[in-house]
Amino acid sequence: MSKVVGSFGRLWGRGFESFLPDQRRILSIKGKGATNYLQGLVTCDLLSDPTPCTPEPLDDKQPGIPLKYQRTAKDYEDLPKVEFSKKCRSACFLDNKGRIVTDSILWKATEEQYFIDVPADTSDTLLEHLKQFKLRRTKVTIEDCSDHTTSHVVFGTLNAQATPEGFLAAMDPRHPSLGMRVLTLPVEKQQQQQSAQEQRDYFAELLSSTFPESIGNYDVVRRLVGVAEGAEIQGKVASECNQEFLNAVSYHKGCYLGQELTARVHHTGVLRKRIMPLFLNSTNTEIPGAWAVASQLQEGRKLNKFTKKELNALPTRLPRLSVLGAGNLVGLMSASIAPDIPDDIPEAQEELKKVQREAGVLLSELEEHATQGSKITDAKDGKTVGQIVSAPAKGTNVVLAMMRLDRVGLLGEDSTWDRTNRVKVGDGSGEFRFLPYLPLWWPTIDGSTGKALIEDHDDDEYDDDDEEDSDEERDESNDNRQS
Repeated sequence: MSKVVGSFGRLWGRGFESFLPDQRRILSIKGKGATNYLQGLVTCDLLSDPTPCTPEPLDDKQPGIPLKYQRTAKDYEDLPKVEFSKKCRSACFLDNKGRIVTDSILWKATEEQYFIDVPADTSDTLLEHLKQFKLRRTKVTIEDCSDHTTSHVVFGTLNAQATPEGFLAAMDPRHPSLGMRVLTLPVEKQQQQQSAQEQRDYFAELLSSTFPESIGNYDVVRRLVGVAEGAEIQGKVASECNQEFLNAVSYHKGCYLGQELTARVHHTGVLRKRIMPLFLNSTNTEIPGAWAVASQLQEGRKLNKFTKKELNALPTRLPRLSVLGAGNLVGLMSASIAPDIPDDIPEAQEELKKVQREAGVLLSELEEHATQGSKITDAKDGKTVGQIVSAPAKGTNVVLAMMRLDRVGLLGEDSTWDRTNRVKVGDGSGEFRFLPYLPLWWPTIDGSTGKALIEDHDDDEYDDDDEEDSDEERDESNDNRQS
């Protein structure tokens, strides 16, 4: 186990979900040399311990967001430290051009037995891919064992210890907000293997006294967290899909299939787009305070209205949200979270009904037009600003999209996100407003490269004698403010 001291955001409510065969499938790699075989095909390093998630700041106040939705150090006082298992890691498989075949969660049961938990929509492609690169001298057996091995997710806990016999369990290696992952291992029952449905029923029986079944929550949560997977990222570059932030890519291991493009993108050039979550709203809906403040601060940066010290003290260029904070905002925007209004206030009741009707129209339009592959086009200049990779889960307005970083204010000194933006989605004629946000697991993005910023701590410390802004800098800053 690798224990990490730090916070990881407020977790989603308690619940569990067992994945069906049309959601996720389990592939088995078994035999002597299984590690060496996989080491040449995956982006992570199987010969080193998995990289644990980076803890988040204990206190990360965001202007414009109600305090009850924000995180403070007090929120984490009673939470246990997060432990990540060496037997579970995030991994990608690439083709010979360096494009993603699929993402996966890789379980190491023994030195000669691995299980690959993979999205169902890319499982057949991965199975064919694995068999294609199995050499005659490679003494491993590759098979789809989904009929007698099942995977599950448990929300609302950071404790994956004391796993019963017959199971493997670990916090999701990408980020704890995605829950605790559980794998039910094959078990013989009266000389017959337990079926997948029997395993799911048994798992539900074990957890039902503590965790309610929450079918469909995983698809909502991963959109709120900002994680795309399976066919949504197939054919794309790992860095554009944030796989290095999700601990799936090692830049220190030896050669593997697709390494050349992955390494070149990381070490050279500029990354101009990334997958990120965003809310799609009606253009008539008032912009939440967090985005209004972010837009104003971005404009201030562009006009050089801040000194160096002030820039270091400013919040991120876009709001940073935990899964819980994003979920609460979805509830408010979709009118699924509504206040209790007394019967003797008919005007307020009528206003609430109006808001709910408008939210219903918005969600209906998104369900029709915001489909996977739909382009997001700026209605003002006709340029494409992004493309949806993950359509909104039913009843929500949050999508995952491959966005141009310059159109969300994250790339280039002069780039800004426009709070008055109007975009068209897919082939629809209606207009929406998009509100992008940063997941808590994202590092700070370097505005000149689109990659993770390498902090220069010397620049963050100021000595009263040597590092104070000069009189000319202060005068220039004051002039900028007045103008």
